[in-house]
Amino acid sequence: MEGGTDRLRRIDASLRGHFPGFPPRYLILDPVSQLVMSLLGGQTRSDVSRAAHLALWSRYGGCWSAVRNAGPDAIHALISDVTYADRKALYMVDILTRITGPSGRPDLGHLTAMSVAEAHAYLEGLKGVGPKIAAAVLNTSTLRKRSLVIDTHHRRILQRLGFLEAGTSFPKAYREIMPLLPPEWDPAWIDVHHMLFKRLGQLICRPHAGHCHRCPLQWDCPAFQ
Repeated sequence: MEGGTDRLRRIDASLRGHFPGFPPRYLILDPVSQLVMSLLGGQTRSDVSRAAHLALWSRYGGCWSAVRNAGPDAIHALISDVTYADRKALYMVDILTRITGPSGRPDLGHLTAMSVAEAHAYLEGLKGVGPKIAAAVLNTSTLRKRSLVIDTHHRRILQRLGFLEAGTSFPKAYREIMPLLPPEWDPAWIDVHHMLFKRLGQLICRPHAGHCHRCPLQWDCPAFQ
C-alpha cells in the first residue's frame, strides 16, 4: 500500500501539473517582518493584511522598535481593517517587546541556530502565535527552515484526502503531516507546496461548494469517491 510520503509526492506533482508555472514567493521578508505580517494575516484577506503591514512599514520606516514604542492605540489606527485589530495591536506590542535583543531592536536571529522543533516552541510561546504563524516565520522568511504552513484551506483538503481526521486541530495537523514530507523537499519546495494547496482550496476544493469534477486530485480523494 502506498505510504503517506509517496502520496504527497504524487499529489504535489499533480498540483504542479494543474497549476503550471506557479511562481515562487516573490518577496522574502526578514523573520521579524514576517512575524508581523503573519500576525496581521490571521483570519484576514491577504490584500487587507498586506495593506496593514505596508501602513506600519511606511509610518515607522520599517523600524519595528518604533512600532513597539508607538503602543497599541497607534498601531490599531493603522491596522484597523484587519480582523481582531485591537487584539493584534496588543499582541504586537507584547511580541516585539519580548523579542527585543541586547541591541534594543526586535530580533529573531537566534532562531537560525535552533532546530525546527526548538524554534517552533519558542515562537508558539509568544502571545497570538500558533503553529501556522510559527511555520510561516520559519519557512517563508529568510530563515528558510523546513516547516509546513497549514492554513484552513490546507487542513480542509488534507481531511478530505484522508490524511487527517475531521476536526483535527492545527497543532495536531502539523505534528501528523510534517513527518510525511519527502526528505528531498527543501524549504522553498515546501513553501510552494503549501501555496498550491491554498490555490486549490481557493479555486476548486471550496468549503461548501467544491468543484470536484475539475479537481486534479479526484483520482485519490475519498470525499470525491
